[in-house]
Amino acid sequence: MRPISVVAILVAWPVALLTSTAPAQERPTFRSSSELVVLHVSVRDRGGRYLTGLAKDAFTVIDDGKPQTLEMFSAEEVPATVGFLIDNSNSMRPNRERVIASSVSFAKNSHPKDEIFVLTFNETVRRAWGPSIVEEMNADAFARTMDEQIVARGMTAIYDGILTGLDWLTRANHTRQVLIVVSDGGDNASKGKVDDVLTRVHDSDATVYTVTLVDRLLRGEGNPRLMKRLARATGGESYSPRDVDDVPGAFEKIARDIRSAYTLAYIPTASGTAAAERRRHTVRVYVRGADGKALDVRTRDGYFEKTHESPQ
Repeated sequence: MRPISVVAILVAWPVALLTSTAPAQERPTFRSSSELVVLHVSVRDRGGRYLTGLAKDAFTVIDDGKPQTLEMFSAEEVPATVGFLIDNSNSMRPNRERVIASSVSFAKNSHPKDEIFVLTFNETVRRAWGPSIVEEMNADAFARTMDEQIVARGMTAIYDGILTGLDWLTRANHTRQVLIVVSDGGDNASKGKVDDVLTRVHDSDATVYTVTLVDRLLRGEGNPRLMKRLARATGGESYSPRDVDDVPGAFEKIARDIRSAYTLAYIPTASGTAAAERRRHTVRVYVRGADGKALDVRTRDGYFEKTHESPQ
């Protein structure tokens, strides 16, 4: 069997039990009593094709060196809250029309229950669309709005944009949260700092995908390394289209990755760490095929414990 890669996105969630009455395609409902770690896992072969039908016992999760018992496993497609963060500065002018068209196509290919919002940024971060549920969206109205809102002028405040996007995701209607950042990665106008961004990204429940669009004539203006780092830190993926015509392909891959996922969850084995001490767990995911051979795995390497106020 060919090796396959697995993308696992972790979010620490203060929950304990999944209610059995939730419809298959709706957001899971949880009752809070302890910290459940939720993983959204997509599986692909070397040809980039997504695979279905893996059984629960194909997955092994190790948290801080300790094997974990999966409390929940689902192969059902799980809707997500997806935030687009689109660079609206002058450097994006050559890519403007293709980004608009790709955004509209992405929405059409999304889960009907997905929640989508769009933020744009130049020196100011603005809401361009939503939040809206995909099945309730008017595609023509969405396309017109993107054309009106994405003007490609001004300076670039990507740090402020990312911080704002993550703030919006804290109010998401779905437990799976995604931020898609479209930019060259450069910043010359933010009030926030890159360290603020990296801290928030590591602390967030969101998976970040990045599409890096660098003008070859202005290559020194961007920061592709930051874009890759953001994706790697959250278990997402980073795409760097070499040509404007390759932009739609990057959006299509992200859409498929979001939709093609297993959902796993476990309650971490008690470590004896003081409740007041907030620390980072290291996580490894292993998957074996039907022939028993280990398969390639790509995942976020850990998560921070959530803080809980002591009872009064």
